[in-house]
Amino acid sequence: MATSAESFGVPSSVPWADMAFKSMPDPSAKALPYLVTAILLAFALYSLSHTSRLGWADDGIPHLNPRGPLEFTDTRPKQQFVAGARQLVAAWFATHPDRPARMTSDFGDVTLLPPSLANEIRNDDRLSFSRWIYKAFHAHLPGFEGFREGSRDSHIVQAVILKDLTKYLNKVTAPLSEETGLTLAELLPAGDGKEWQTINLREAMLRLVARISSRVFLGEELCRDEAWLDVTRNYTLAAMAAAAELRLWPSPTRFVVHWFLPSCRQARALVAAARRAIEPVLERRRRAKRENPESAAMFDDALEWFEQTAGGRDYDAAIAQLSISMAAIHTTTDLVCQVLLDLAAHPEVVEPLREEMAAALRDGGWRKTSLYNMRLLDSVIKETQRLKPIGIVAMRRVALSDVTLSDGTAIRKGSVVAVSSHGMWDEAVHANADTWDGQRFLRMRSDSGGEHAAQSVSTGPDHLAFGHGRHACPGRFFAVNEAKIALAHLLLKFDWRLPAGAPPPAARAVGFSLAADPFASMQYRPRELEVDVDAL
Repeated sequence: MATSAESFGVPSSVPWADMAFKSMPDPSAKALPYLVTAILLAFALYSLSHTSRLGWADDGIPHLNPRGPLEFTDTRPKQQFVAGARQLVAAWFATHPDRPARMTSDFGDVTLLPPSLANEIRNDDRLSFSRWIYKAFHAHLPGFEGFREGSRDSHIVQAVILKDLTKYLNKVTAPLSEETGLTLAELLPAGDGKEWQTINLREAMLRLVARISSRVFLGEELCRDEAWLDVTRNYTLAAMAAAAELRLWPSPTRFVVHWFLPSCRQARALVAAARRAIEPVLERRRRAKRENPESAAMFDDALEWFEQTAGGRDYDAAIAQLSISMAAIHTTTDLVCQVLLDLAAHPEVVEPLREEMAAALRDGGWRKTSLYNMRLLDSVIKETQRLKPIGIVAMRRVALSDVTLSDGTAIRKGSVVAVSSHGMWDEAVHANADTWDGQRFLRMRSDSGGEHAAQSVSTGPDHLAFGHGRHACPGRFFAVNEAKIALAHLLLKFDWRLPAGAPPPAARAVGFSLAADPFASMQYRPRELEVDVDAL
């Protein structure tokens, strides 16, 4: 739910002094010369790009949406990518399951590799995920700092997720449950307890996930601060939209154009709002620790974990929080929404889920082991991700040097590669691959050697929902536990259904991305609890 910059208490035009690049002059004063020069340069470079691309035809990799003979820009291929990438990729790999292809995307040409090559590239240091993030999301420009902090060579964000967030999963389980209970009491009022009430699913779940995630990332001090919650809910959407809009412009013009695009202005405004929310809190904590070093023990959240991990190294505290929120909130929101939609279509699974949840919580309370014992729920989550991951490709990388793969595929330095996710829908891998089966991975656990692979956090060439290899999502352990906690509260406290006569919700495909239907509504009604989840 993106809103205007004014919604966050910031003006629509942020003073240049508040920008990350404070010393850069305001180009809007003399916009026309900048734009004319940039556009002329762009056309010159496009001509060179077109000429060089014609020379790539001898590498043997077919192009799924190439320019036509008289096309001098990528405008039409990019439009074809945005509207039809899913169909183009599916059609190619249906007949060529183990052969790579090339596609012009909104962030340039991408070499699409088959899943059979996923293991080969998963830990290859010559292929960089952070460089892809930096390149695809304009991390060098103000307003896109949330992508920059996560792509630093210091890897401070990744270290906090792996070392602290994952390590303390058991410690954060009860606080996550407590915050879920408090949030749902406000978000889903019971009414008279008899009537069904209708909500926009995505909006409600985004508010829930943003708040419970912030409980772990920032503690009670900020997790209920509406100004910060507005930033965390909206920055990812605003920055993603701005990045996509900026990609439609020739790359040589973007360092000028971004100053004038409303979407980029909104992203910059949200970055400024994030700094206003985080920096005073951080400064109070630093002052308290200077006055009393023992007070550091009072702070046990991601804000303090970043301070400890940085150890005096340069990092941007406010932007680090934006980075970790971007990684966690919208992807988990999408997952919870899609699970609820899938369960609405398969209500026969709901009662067995409730029985499993109640039994696990009676035995162990809100502990990590209780969540692990929700094996049917784990299977449901993995099956939902199998049929509707967040993208039709995974493992996106930029080549830092020329690379030749075992099948002879040549990847040139600076080019982008990705692995197709079509193995998740392959009948040779998953029986009845087009059908949602909530018990699919629960059954797999009983197979010899299947216990590990069947878990939702496990990755492999045939299940790339969290990526694979060294750069697999480091926060997936937290994300799955958080989703289980949210779903346990939602299913034990409420009955759910789709509104009568509503069209079946459909995932939205844009380019390589897949999202749960953002317009889907669901109806809820309070129910009698098998176990008092708020009292555990």
